Amino acid sequence: MCDVQLLRVSVHERISAAAEDFLLQLEKGGETAQVPALRAMLTERLTAAAEEIDAGIEETVAVYEDRMERSEREICRQRRLLDAVMKPELRLHRVVCSLGEFKL
Repeated sequence: MCDVQLLRVSVHERISAAAEDFLLQLEKGGETAQVPALRAMLTERLTAAAEEIDAGIEETVAVYEDRMERSEREICRQRRLLDAVMKPELRLHRVVCSLGEFKL
């Protein structure tokens, strides 16, 4: 599973767990269920889920940023190699000799 799919599963599990708790508390309380207490419990669970989701997103983004940075470096390296092959630099060096050196 890729990072995004794992994050999606985690989000689904967290929200489902919060909903299950909410419904369980509602069933236990029946008609006398206190709306403010249920609201507070649901808010607490959803806040915890949101914080965990946020941490997962930050981690996933960091992984993708690292991959992107490594890919960019590799592309630059390959571009330099391609330039060296496709546009070779020819360097000529002059040799200065005096006329006396050529006498036979």
